[in-house]
Amino acid sequence: MDQQGRNNQTESQEPLRDWQRETWMAPFPMHENPFDEPEDAPELRELRSEELNNRSGEFWEKQPTGYVFGGTAGQEAVGKQKGAQTESVKNVSRTGRQRSNMAAGNQKAEPSRKGRLFSVLLAAAAATALFLVLYYLVFTVRQVDVTGNRQVSAEEIIRRSGIRRGTPIFSLNREEIERGIEQNPNLKFRYMEKELPGTVTLAVQEREACCWMVWNGILYTMDKQRMVLYETEDLTVRPAELVQVDGLKVRSGARVGQRLVLESREQESVFTNLFLEMKVLSCTAMMESADLSNLNSLLLTTRDGYTVSLGTSQDIHAKLRSMLLTREELIRRKEYGGVINVSLPETPIYSPGSDL
Repeated sequence: MDQQGRNNQTESQEPLRDWQRETWMAPFPMHENPFDEPEDAPELRELRSEELNNRSGEFWEKQPTGYVFGGTAGQEAVGKQKGAQTESVKNVSRTGRQRSNMAAGNQKAEPSRKGRLFSVLLAAAAATALFLVLYYLVFTVRQVDVTGNRQVSAEEIIRRSGIRRGTPIFSLNREEIERGIEQNPNLKFRYMEKELPGTVTLAVQEREACCWMVWNGILYTMDKQRMVLYETEDLTVRPAELVQVDGLKVRSGARVGQRLVLESREQESVFTNLFLEMKVLSCTAMMESADLSNLNSLLLTTRDGYTVSLGTSQDIHAKLRSMLLTREELIRRKEYGGVINVSLPETPIYSPGSDL
């Protein structure tokens, strides 16, 4: 280095401290220990630890991981270490953010699930409350109408039905109402109609006694369905407008409010069909008696003295109609009494004053 260069270097360097003056300034000799402190720098020795001078202890046993003296290798190591530390910090930061996001998501999702559950429960409670209000307060019985009754009062029918004002209209049981109404043997339940919000209509039919009979010393009156409507031991009572029935073979049911059970199903069918057709043709009141003891030779007696031979139970409607037309012609001809044989309804036969 020339003199000018040294002067420039001298001018650019900071002033030397006391311990640097009068010291050797040259390239560092490799055989010298760089850790030996100069003898003329006692203040620097005081700042050094004993381990630095003795080069013993935990500090000197560690492998260098930071800056390494001697060129680019140290710089590369430091760069790699910084990169690893930076990546580690990034990973930790990213993991922290993910955990934070997951925690925040869980915190948001948990209230969301609870909110949906609360909404469902609230909707169910509201629906239940609405149902109870409609069931017990809105759709309740306020009015009961009765149709089809003539002799039995509407109050009696409503009482037997068991329907009360304020009863939920949807809780009314048809079978129970029918049983209650038909406890009165003169009533037959037909149907029940509900008109929202609170009107109920009960349709009934009053049973009509069509015949009477004596069995085991008791007089019974019945309708066309063999329902016993009345009974008495006073045999002097003879219902003037009812048909006396003979020849029935009773098995059971001879009690008011019960249906008479006959020993023969065929006789039950003939009884029902006969009185049904007589009601259709409005000739029940015309008949005085009916003998059903022989199902192959059914006999009727009119109140004006004609005996009607129906033969079997086939074509009862046609036979009764033929009897009515023949009777009208006989009355026109002033032929009274005798036998009208309609076993062949198309060709009725009349026998005046003849006995069967």
